[in-house]
Amino acid sequence: MNADHARFADWDSAYVLGALSPVERGEYEQHLESCELCRRSVAELAPMPGLLARLSPERAEALMREPDDGSAPAPAPRDDLLDAVRLEDRRRRRRRARTWWVASAAAAAAAAVLVIVAIAVPLALTRPSVLSESVAFEAVAEVPLSATATLTQVAWGTRIELDCRYAEAEASDAPAGGWPYALVVVGRDGERTDVSSWRASPGAAARLSAGAALDLDEIASLEIRAIGSGDVLMRSEFD
Repeated sequence: MNADHARFADWDSAYVLGALSPVERGEYEQHLESCELCRRSVAELAPMPGLLARLSPERAEALMREPDDGSAPAPAPRDDLLDAVRLEDRRRRRRRARTWWVASAAAAAAAAVLVIVAIAVPLALTRPSVLSESVAFEAVAEVPLSATATLTQVAWGTRIELDCRYAEAEASDAPAGGWPYALVVVGRDGERTDVSSWRASPGAAARLSAGAALDLDEIASLEIRAIGSGDVLMRSEFD
Protein backbone atom coordinates (compact mmCIF):
# COMPACT_ATOMS: atom_id res chain seq x y z
CA MET A 1 0.00 0.00 0.00
CA ASN A 2 1.28 3.48 -0.86
CA ALA A 3 2.47 5.40 2.20
CA ASP A 4 0.21 8.38 1.31
CA HIS A 5 -2.90 6.22 0.88
CA ALA A 6 -4.39 7.22 4.26
CA ARG A 7 -4.37 10.88 3.24
CA PHE A 8 -6.01 10.32 -0.14
CA ALA A 9 -8.33 7.39 0.72
CA ASP A 10 -11.46 9.59 0.79
CA TRP A 11 -10.68 11.69 -2.28
CA ASP A 12 -11.97 9.22 -4.90
CA SER A 13 -15.61 10.38 -5.11
CA ALA A 14 -14.67 14.08 -5.09
CA TYR A 15 -12.21 13.39 -7.93
CA VAL A 16 -14.81 11.55 -10.04
CA LEU A 17 -17.36 14.36 -9.49
CA GLY A 18 -14.81 17.10 -10.30
CA ALA A 19 -15.10 18.61 -6.80
CA LEU A 20 -11.34 18.86 -6.14
CA SER A 21 -9.47 22.11 -6.63
CA PRO A 22 -6.87 22.18 -9.45
CA VAL A 23 -4.07 21.78 -6.87
CA GLU A 24 -5.81 18.87 -5.11
CA ARG A 25 -6.59 17.24 -8.46
CA GLY A 26 -2.92 17.38 -9.45
CA GLU A 27 -1.82 15.91 -6.10
CA TYR A 28 -4.38 13.12 -6.33
CA GLU A 29 -3.43 12.21 -9.91
CA GLN A 30 0.22 11.91 -8.88
CA HIS A 31 -0.90 9.64 -6.03
CA LEU A 32 -2.96 7.50 -8.44
CA GLU A 33 0.18 6.66 -10.42
CA SER A 34 1.54 4.65 -7.49
CA CYS A 35 -1.60 3.53 -5.59
CA GLU A 36 -3.51 0.58 -7.02
CA LEU A 37 -6.22 0.78 -4.35
CA CYS A 38 -7.17 4.35 -5.27
CA ARG A 39 -7.06 3.58 -8.99
CA ARG A 40 -9.48 0.70 -8.37
CA SER A 41 -11.78 2.97 -6.34
CA VAL A 42 -11.84 5.60 -9.10
CA ALA A 43 -12.69 2.94 -11.70
CA GLU A 44 -15.53 1.61 -9.54
CA LEU A 45 -16.94 5.14 -9.06
CA ALA A 46 -16.76 6.06 -12.76
CA PRO A 47 -20.54 5.40 -13.20
CA MET A 48 -21.40 7.91 -10.43
CA PRO A 49 -21.99 10.91 -12.76
CA GLY A 50 -24.36 8.77 -14.80
CA LEU A 51 -26.25 7.65 -11.71
CA LEU A 52 -26.55 11.27 -10.55
CA ALA A 53 -27.98 12.11 -13.96
CA ARG A 54 -30.98 9.93 -13.14
CA LEU A 55 -31.55 11.47 -9.71
CA SER A 56 -33.70 14.60 -9.67
CA PRO A 57 -32.70 17.56 -7.44
CA GLU A 58 -35.92 17.14 -5.46
CA ARG A 59 -35.17 13.46 -4.78
CA ALA A 60 -31.56 14.24 -3.80
CA GLU A 61 -32.68 16.87 -1.30
CA ALA A 62 -35.39 14.56 0.09
CA LEU A 63 -32.83 11.80 0.70
CA MET A 64 -30.68 14.21 2.70
CA ARG A 65 -33.41 15.72 4.89
CA GLU A 66 -33.67 14.93 8.59
CA PRO A 67 -35.50 11.63 9.22
CA ASP A 68 -38.87 11.59 11.01
CA ASP A 69 -38.05 8.63 13.27
CA GLY A 70 -35.95 10.59 15.76
CA SER A 71 -32.63 9.22 14.55
CA ALA A 72 -29.59 11.42 14.04
CA PRO A 73 -30.03 13.97 11.25
CA ALA A 74 -28.17 13.40 8.00
CA PRO A 75 -25.35 15.82 7.17
CA ALA A 76 -26.32 18.84 5.12
CA PRO A 77 -26.03 18.25 1.35
CA ARG A 78 -22.89 19.60 -0.25
CA ASP A 79 -23.60 22.45 -2.66
CA ASP A 80 -21.22 21.06 -5.28
CA LEU A 81 -22.98 17.67 -5.36
CA LEU A 82 -26.45 19.26 -5.59
CA ASP A 83 -25.23 21.53 -8.37
CA ALA A 84 -24.02 18.45 -10.25
CA VAL A 85 -27.43 16.81 -9.83
CA ARG A 86 -29.26 19.94 -11.01
CA LEU A 87 -27.00 20.25 -14.07
CA GLU A 88 -27.56 16.63 -15.07
CA ASP A 89 -31.33 17.06 -14.52
CA ARG A 90 -31.39 19.98 -16.99
CA ARG A 91 -29.47 17.88 -19.52
CA ARG A 92 -31.90 15.00 -19.07
CA ARG A 93 -34.91 17.30 -19.61
CA ARG A 94 -33.38 18.65 -22.83
CA ARG A 95 -32.73 15.10 -24.07
CA ARG A 96 -36.29 14.09 -23.19
CA ALA A 97 -37.71 17.06 -25.15
CA ARG A 98 -35.61 16.16 -28.20
CA THR A 99 -36.67 12.52 -27.94
CA TRP A 100 -40.36 13.50 -27.80
CA TRP A 101 -40.05 15.69 -30.89
CA VAL A 102 -38.21 13.00 -32.85
CA ALA A 103 -40.78 10.36 -31.83
CA SER A 104 -43.67 12.58 -32.96
CA ALA A 105 -42.02 13.29 -36.29
CA ALA A 106 -41.25 9.61 -36.79
CA ALA A 107 -44.87 8.64 -36.13
CA ALA A 108 -46.14 11.12 -38.73
CA ALA A 109 -43.60 9.91 -41.28
CA ALA A 110 -44.50 6.27 -40.61
CA ALA A 111 -48.16 6.96 -41.35
CA ALA A 112 -47.24 8.60 -44.66
CA VAL A 113 -44.89 5.84 -45.89
CA LEU A 114 -46.48 2.68 -44.53
CA VAL A 115 -45.62 0.59 -47.57
CA ILE A 116 -41.91 1.52 -47.42
CA VAL A 117 -41.79 0.75 -43.70
CA ALA A 118 -43.36 -2.65 -44.27
CA ILE A 119 -40.45 -3.51 -46.55
CA ALA A 120 -37.69 -1.85 -44.52
CA VAL A 121 -38.56 -3.23 -41.07
CA PRO A 122 -37.72 -6.91 -41.82
CA LEU A 123 -34.37 -5.79 -43.22
CA ALA A 124 -33.63 -3.65 -40.18
CA LEU A 125 -34.40 -6.53 -37.82
CA THR A 126 -31.53 -8.52 -39.33
CA ARG A 127 -28.98 -5.83 -38.41
CA PRO A 128 -27.19 -6.22 -35.05
CA SER A 129 -27.54 -3.40 -32.50
CA VAL A 130 -24.45 -1.21 -32.31
CA LEU A 131 -23.57 -1.08 -28.61
CA SER A 132 -19.88 -0.34 -28.93
CA GLU A 133 -17.64 1.72 -31.19
CA SER A 134 -13.85 1.98 -31.51
CA VAL A 135 -12.24 5.16 -32.81
CA ALA A 136 -8.75 6.50 -33.47
CA PHE A 137 -7.66 10.04 -32.63
CA GLU A 138 -6.22 12.39 -35.25
CA ALA A 139 -3.49 14.87 -34.35
CA VAL A 140 -4.51 18.52 -34.25
CA ALA A 141 -1.15 19.83 -33.01
CA GLU A 142 2.42 18.56 -33.35
CA VAL A 143 2.71 16.14 -30.46
CA PRO A 144 4.13 12.57 -30.53
CA LEU A 145 0.92 11.00 -29.20
CA SER A 146 -1.15 8.11 -30.54
CA ALA A 147 -4.49 7.19 -29.04
CA THR A 148 -7.56 5.03 -29.57
CA ALA A 149 -10.79 4.74 -27.62
CA THR A 150 -13.59 2.19 -27.27
CA LEU A 151 -17.02 3.57 -26.33
CA THR A 152 -19.69 1.23 -24.99
CA GLN A 153 -23.34 2.08 -24.37
CA VAL A 154 -24.37 1.22 -20.79
CA ALA A 155 -27.43 1.86 -18.64
CA TRP A 156 -26.10 5.12 -17.16
CA GLY A 157 -24.54 6.57 -20.33
CA THR A 158 -21.31 5.66 -22.13
CA ARG A 159 -18.21 3.90 -20.80
CA ILE A 160 -14.94 5.01 -22.42
CA GLU A 161 -11.72 2.98 -22.50
CA LEU A 162 -8.78 5.07 -23.71
CA ASP A 163 -5.37 3.75 -24.82
CA CYS A 164 -2.73 6.44 -25.24
CA ARG A 165 1.02 6.22 -25.95
CA TYR A 166 3.70 8.91 -25.99
CA ALA A 167 6.43 8.06 -28.48
CA GLU A 168 10.04 7.52 -27.46
CA ALA A 169 11.91 10.80 -27.86
CA GLU A 170 14.70 12.92 -26.51
CA ALA A 171 12.82 15.09 -24.04
CA SER A 172 15.17 16.95 -21.75
CA ASP A 173 12.46 19.59 -21.26
CA ALA A 174 9.94 17.06 -19.92
CA PRO A 175 8.44 18.26 -16.62
CA ALA A 176 8.71 16.12 -13.52
CA GLY A 177 6.03 13.48 -13.72
CA GLY A 178 5.36 14.08 -17.42
CA TRP A 179 2.89 16.25 -19.34
CA PRO A 180 -0.66 16.51 -17.94
CA TYR A 181 -3.48 15.75 -20.37
CA ALA A 182 -7.27 15.65 -20.11
CA LEU A 183 -9.86 13.59 -21.99
CA VAL A 184 -12.85 15.75 -22.95
CA VAL A 185 -16.25 14.58 -24.19
CA VAL A 186 -18.07 16.98 -26.54
CA GLY A 187 -21.84 16.51 -26.77
CA ARG A 188 -23.89 17.20 -29.88
CA ASP A 189 -25.20 20.30 -28.09
CA GLY A 190 -21.62 21.64 -27.98
CA GLU A 191 -21.13 21.16 -24.25
CA ARG A 192 -17.67 19.95 -23.18
CA THR A 193 -17.00 17.80 -20.10
CA ASP A 194 -13.64 16.67 -18.67
CA VAL A 195 -14.00 12.97 -17.84
CA SER A 196 -10.43 11.91 -17.04
CA SER A 197 -6.83 13.12 -16.85
CA TRP A 198 -3.37 11.58 -16.76
CA ARG A 199 0.33 12.36 -17.22
CA ALA A 200 2.40 11.19 -20.19
CA SER A 201 6.17 10.72 -20.47
CA PRO A 202 8.29 9.70 -23.47
CA GLY A 203 7.79 6.01 -24.18
CA ALA A 204 4.98 5.68 -21.62
CA ALA A 205 1.56 4.14 -22.30
CA ALA A 206 -1.66 4.82 -20.42
CA ARG A 207 -4.96 2.95 -20.29
CA LEU A 208 -7.82 4.88 -18.73
CA SER A 209 -11.44 4.10 -17.89
CA ALA A 210 -13.93 6.96 -17.82
CA GLY A 211 -17.66 7.52 -18.01
CA ALA A 212 -19.96 10.11 -19.62
CA ALA A 213 -23.59 10.74 -18.69
CA LEU A 214 -24.49 10.84 -22.39
CA ASP A 215 -25.76 8.09 -24.65
CA LEU A 216 -23.36 6.97 -27.36
CA ASP A 217 -25.34 8.74 -30.09
CA GLU A 218 -25.27 12.01 -28.11
CA ILE A 219 -21.46 12.27 -28.28
CA ALA A 220 -20.13 14.40 -31.14
CA SER A 221 -16.39 13.99 -30.50
CA LEU A 222 -13.61 13.20 -28.03
CA GLU A 223 -10.68 15.53 -27.46
CA ILE A 224 -7.29 15.20 -25.79
CA ARG A 225 -6.30 18.58 -24.35
CA ALA A 226 -3.20 19.93 -22.61
CA ILE A 227 -4.04 20.80 -19.01
CA GLY A 228 -3.06 24.38 -18.29
CA SER A 229 -3.22 25.85 -21.79
CA GLY A 230 -6.39 23.99 -22.74
CA ASP A 231 -5.04 23.45 -26.27
CA VAL A 232 -6.62 20.62 -28.27
CA LEU A 233 -3.89 18.12 -29.20
CA MET A 234 -5.95 15.28 -30.70
CA ARG A 235 -9.58 14.80 -31.70
CA SER A 236 -11.87 11.97 -32.76
CA GLU A 237 -15.19 12.93 -34.34
CA PHE A 238 -18.35 10.85 -34.74
CA ASP A 239 -20.73 10.92 -37.70
